[in-house]
Amino acid sequence: MQKMKVLVLVFVLAVMTILAGCGAKSSDSGASQNTQGGESTAESSAEPTSAEPTELTVINQDRWAPYVEKAVKIWNGEHPDQQVKLNQLVLGYPQLRQKITTAAAAGQAPDFSLIDSVWVAEFADAGYLKPLDSIDPDWVENDFKKDFYPVFVGGDSYEGKPYAIRSQTDMALIWFRKDWFSQEGIQPPKTWDELMAAAKHFSQKDVQAKYGNSQGIAFPGGMKAGETTTSLLMPFFWSSGADVFKDGKVVLDSTESKAAVQFLTDLVGEKASTKEVISYEWDRATKLLATGKVALSVGGSYEYAMIKNTTGWSDDEMKEKLGFVPIPAGGSGKVATSAGGMDYVIYEQAKQPELAMEILKIVTGPELMKEFVVDTAQNSPRISVTEGLDKDKDWFLAETGKFLYDANVRPVIPEYAKVSEQIQKMIESAVSGKTPADQAVTEAAKAISDVTGLPQQ
Repeated sequence: MQKMKVLVLVFVLAVMTILAGCGAKSSDSGASQNTQGGESTAESSAEPTSAEPTELTVINQDRWAPYVEKAVKIWNGEHPDQQVKLNQLVLGYPQLRQKITTAAAAGQAPDFSLIDSVWVAEFADAGYLKPLDSIDPDWVENDFKKDFYPVFVGGDSYEGKPYAIRSQTDMALIWFRKDWFSQEGIQPPKTWDELMAAAKHFSQKDVQAKYGNSQGIAFPGGMKAGETTTSLLMPFFWSSGADVFKDGKVVLDSTESKAAVQFLTDLVGEKASTKEVISYEWDRATKLLATGKVALSVGGSYEYAMIKNTTGWSDDEMKEKLGFVPIPAGGSGKVATSAGGMDYVIYEQAKQPELAMEILKIVTGPELMKEFVVDTAQNSPRISVTEGLDKDKDWFLAETGKFLYDANVRPVIPEYAKVSEQIQKMIESAVSGKTPADQAVTEAAKAISDVTGLPQQ
């Protein structure tokens, strides 16, 4: 009996030793998985284990989020020893800015996020963003500066440093009913005079009786449309030879700016449009075109899908009935458009800035970018992607992509939101008839000087 007890005790001790050994391996493995680029805290005799995936934190929007997921999947497939675990928060546009600024102020910014391109200067000036050339200068020199349209190389930089990568872009256009223009023998407008003449033609009662429209042209003319008013109407200033800033000074109060505001005012004054434009919401103008209520509208290229869905037109019908041109030439003699869009940025607080950059190089690389812009009917900020589009299948993107060589970005300045508000007030005040165009421009220039602290020229 005593011998039997000894044997049982030996057996129990052996089992406990084996279990303890297994527990030690589990602990060693956990230590190895929690180590990134350093030695494991486990004893050197422990068996080697693979590293735990590196977490990347991202704040994004729903249309963009799946492409970040695809990029991570591509990276993980090509880097079995450096796996990425994606922690991605998907928000709507109204929540995006507040979430990012709150997180950054608390020292909890993500590794990277999507932001509106007009926020870049503000975020960079606040110290939130990491310059891209401090992470991967070779990519900046050999890809960013060579394949992205020049307007984005400058527009996504602040004080000479590149801070953002454009994910897609959109632009201001004059949409028009191509079929109506053809029937009336009118050519697409290339100048302000031609634009005014076409809009006035389709404001005539006998012409309206033929097509069922109620006015010639629609455009967002006030603060109700918010940022859309600025982004779509600033090209009228550029085509006039005007701008808001130059060489660190406010240069808005110019003859060219006053001509641009006067032209917009005249569209209403000469009955080519209606004073109701000051109360239009951001997408109202082009919805009127899509429903046959106007012959022309000032809109954004991003509205192509909405027009197609609203009209129910096939691809062939879109080609036959829908026309588009950049904002016609004013006093400068040159057409113009704006280049908007959403940007990816990496934060100074990023825990994995180099890895974030690698993922963004895939997300904004030619392959995934082409897939994204074709899927969403958005324009590509990459020259090679635009040139590689199917000219028949992706005809709209191929054609509008050419306009990007005539594009400008809205002012790259930290106080942009306040500047934009003054531009909207200026346009609404003049178009409504409340303030003469010259006076509205002069008052806006002073207000912009006050909010930015920059002198007027």
